[in-house]
Amino acid sequence: MTKLYLIRHGETMWNVERRMQGHLDSPLSALGEQQASWLSNALRDVNFDVLFASSSGRTLQTANIVKGSRELEIHASDEWKEMNLGAWEGRVSAEIADLDPDNFHAFWNAPELYRPTRGESYADLQARVIPAIVQLLEEQAGKTIGLISHTVTLKMIMAYFERRALADLWNPPYFHPTSLSLVEMIDNEPHIRLHGDTSHFQTEAFGF
Repeated sequence: MTKLYLIRHGETMWNVERRMQGHLDSPLSALGEQQASWLSNALRDVNFDVLFASSSGRTLQTANIVKGSRELEIHASDEWKEMNLGAWEGRVSAEIADLDPDNFHAFWNAPELYRPTRGESYADLQARVIPAIVQLLEEQAGKTIGLISHTVTLKMIMAYFERRALADLWNPPYFHPTSLSLVEMIDNEPHIRLHGDTSHFQTEAFGF
């Protein structure tokens, strides 16, 4: 059996400011570091064989906290980066909603209709991420895997396991910072054990 732990990074400074990040980056907030520590403690008895992460700083920062004292290399790759949001990156959500209301509404409510002028569409992200997760599961079969990534990337991966339509991508659960999903692969079939879980939080500290 293969176990795949899917982890969103902790809250960042741009999350607090409600800025879109995408391929751009900002460091974890103090709360984000705390969230990662809570998760690290919750996973202290999990015997990870391998750890993978997006190459973005916020995911690597989270991964190092979650790793704790384990003597494991964190395999960083651009494959697991967040959706490229093009001209939206670094801008406050409310500003984007004013400047590009139809596309902003589509981004959150009708993913199949979202059409970026730059960056990736949801179909582009799907084409990048799904072959990568299939390959990862083939190459790491039988292992316990940790993957630290981002909201849209992780939602896309979980939609693949659920056979969820793209139009329904943003249906619950919401992936709060350091939310945890667990998928067990048994006879090549996914069994979802956790989905956007935040039970490791020690306060109502969800962030954005």
